[in-house]
Amino acid sequence: MKPRTVYEKAVQDFTETALQLARLDQHFRQASFAEFKVRMTFEAFDDEALKRYGLPKPMVERALLEVYQTVVLDHQR
Repeated sequence: MKPRTVYEKAVQDFTETALQLARLDQHFRQASFAEFKVRMTFEAFDDEALKRYGLPKPMVERALLEVYQTVVLDHQR
């Protein structure tokens, strides 16, 4: 599905990256949200990459939380 907003594009990109990281590291899906956020930031999306989306920090946090729920929490169920 094609994203309609910058926020949706960020969520889509973050999800794809998180799924790739989960395939590479079996412990990734067992991470706390804080660890997930750090790993996504350091391994995939540094500040420069996040600026590309032009989203304010609270929206980036919300997008990361949405991805965490999809990739980590849904997998644990």
